[in-house]
Amino acid sequence: MNRFPTVDLDALRAFVAVASHASFNDAAIELNLSASALTRRIKRLEEALDVMLFERTTRSVALTGSGELLLPRAQGVLRDLAASLELVSEATRMRAGQLTIACIPTVTKFMLPSIVSSYHKRRPEVRLRLIEANLATVVQRVADGDAEFGIAFLVNETPELAFDELLVDPYVLACPADHPLAASEHVAWPELRPWPLIVSGTSSGNRRMLDAALRDIDWRPDRLIEIEHLTTSLGLVEAGLGISIIPRCAAPRDPHARIAIRPLVDPTVARTIGLIRRRDAALSPIARDFRLALRRMAPFDPSSLRGVI
Repeated sequence: MNRFPTVDLDALRAFVAVASHASFNDAAIELNLSASALTRRIKRLEEALDVMLFERTTRSVALTGSGELLLPRAQGVLRDLAASLELVSEATRMRAGQLTIACIPTVTKFMLPSIVSSYHKRRPEVRLRLIEANLATVVQRVADGDAEFGIAFLVNETPELAFDELLVDPYVLACPADHPLAASEHVAWPELRPWPLIVSGTSSGNRRMLDAALRDIDWRPDRLIEIEHLTTSLGLVEAGLGISIIPRCAAPRDPHARIAIRPLVDPTVARTIGLIRRRDAALSPIARDFRLALRRMAPFDPSSLRGVI
């Protein structure tokens, strides 16, 4: 039989909050309670235990000997409960088989389809939710916990996020198949200057990476067509409206495409695609399983970084 039937979790949370703040007012604010409601919870706990937990004056709140004895045990009960509830929640998510991933558009369109197809054959019960967004939004969705991890590249390091490399993705030239630059095996950046350039806007992660890597080179034409999404550029190139710089992963796979792809050199510039995750949050079992599938299909080769900016 329970000897303390009126001791409940709300009373313990109230006690721990008051003890932590040494203030009824601050504890009431933390718990979003009125002062009278908080006082009633503490009184209920004291009556159930038949002890005084706090010594109260008009200026201070201090634990009694009984309160000091109870505090670490109450904190342990609340910690154990939170850990148990998290365990149950994670198990539920695992059974439900849901994983949310944030990805930049080039990854969603050109890399993920084959990976997701292969993974789905092995784990058909897993439901994937893909958030397609620009680099800044992908990073924010991961940081906010809306996505368990992101697949993208990083322009700047962020202390609260970890980055696990998957593959190196060089930038290449995309031009019409009958364009004069298509006659070369590779193209140096200054050779782009005479031609209209289709380029992402200044808020784009790809644009910021290129600007940073090539700030000492006079390569950019004056005649620019700015687009919001890099994947739009291929249609404009095919229509003969200009040339564009795209990641190699976005290059057309169709051998009959009317677009020529040529390496850009002097220097070679690449972005490193990887998995972005929160440092302070452990990945769920499903996320760890999917990350393993990503690594198997997109292995990171550090030697491919040699000579690459």
